[in-house]
Amino acid sequence: MTAGALWLGGSVVIWRLNLVAKSTAERNGGSLVGIAMLMALMVAFAPVALLGGSSTSLMLCFVAVAGLSAVAIWEFLLPWDDFGAAAVLGVGSGFLAIVSTVTLITRQIDSVGLALLLLIPYAGQFGARLLLPPNRIHGRTRQVLVGLMAGSPVLAVMATLLLRHPEFFASMRAEQ
Repeated sequence: MTAGALWLGGSVVIWRLNLVAKSTAERNGGSLVGIAMLMALMVAFAPVALLGGSSTSLMLCFVAVAGLSAVAIWEFLLPWDDFGAAAVLGVGSGFLAIVSTVTLITRQIDSVGLALLLLIPYAGQFGARLLLPPNRIHGRTRQVLVGLMAGSPVLAVMATLLLRHPEFFASMRAEQ
């Protein structure tokens, strides 16, 4: 059951990352948006992994976000969409391997927090349709704004984890 749900969720994420990374800025996509979506997925998964008992995955996510930041800067300054799309698919596949491994080995992953990660690949485009005027903001500026909107579900994941696991955060405060 868990493996099937991971496969289905992973398929949706990879499909959506590919679709967004290969679309144009006018369609609220592009390599910068795909990179931002991956960064948001990793930032949101890091505390889920930590609560699931995998501090190594937490650090791996943060290191990957740092690497993706360099790729995003490269893409912003010297756009080459084929490179960005390939990076998105490669890193996205690796990320899904981490999620599957941590989930299947530790068996302590918060399934609600994990399910909320599926909002991230859709949040940027949904927010852009609601908030960005269709013909006023173009190109890289539009991609950056849509990418920032893709990160908005990270707050929902954090809030859900705080509400579902107050004992974990209370123990962290007690150690300080």
